[in-house]
Amino acid sequence: MDTTKDIDLKELIDIIVKKWWLILLLTIVGFGSAYLVSAKYVTPVYEAKTVLYIGSEDSAMGSIGISLGQLEANSQLLIDYKQIALTRLVIDEVVKNTGLNISYIAFQNNIVIENISDSRLFTVGFRNSDPLIAKKVSDELAKQITVAAAQIVGVENIRILDQALVPQTPVSPNLFLNTMIGGALGLLISLIIVIMMFILKDTVTDEEDIENLIGVSVLGSIPEFKGEAK
Repeated sequence: MDTTKDIDLKELIDIIVKKWWLILLLTIVGFGSAYLVSAKYVTPVYEAKTVLYIGSEDSAMGSIGISLGQLEANSQLLIDYKQIALTRLVIDEVVKNTGLNISYIAFQNNIVIENISDSRLFTVGFRNSDPLIAKKVSDELAKQITVAAAQIVGVENIRILDQALVPQTPVSPNLFLNTMIGGALGLLISLIIVIMMFILKDTVTDEEDIENLIGVSVLGSIPEFKGEAK
């Protein structure tokens, strides 16, 4: 006699519908918990960005040229400058000039360098929990890159166009994304609980349950009489 409980999709859907309140409750709890943790307990991080320009040095004028034919060479220079920004030569100087108390590795992890598409512009950014520090370090980092480039590459073909602004909005945590993830986890957990309740359900409630349990058709049933006990 096979007593294994077969999963009835219709019955499973029925129990999910009946437990809608549990699913809704845990989903709301997931939304609320993720938002509360992100908003109250996660330290916001701000990112400031300084804009730089790569050109070609004019030996006669000592100025930056604007020849578009050098875009390919400038693309390679951008890669070089990104690596220069991560060197101890640059980072140690930035830390010394800003008075920032941070390790070399931690500083590297907070640097953000991005090229601006279809141009010879790129941004040097720094992330910190203090927006003023983020701006100060970003500007100093850009300055030290130009100094190091002149020393290492031997040409002055990089200029600071725009200094960083003090960021007003944190880049992390992402409240919307974290809240959505929390709600999704709450929904998933609630569905797992409901499915486990269905799988572990062993209560016999009607003739169909008896037939599924023992594998034998029910020949008859005793009706329930309601009356006064004597």
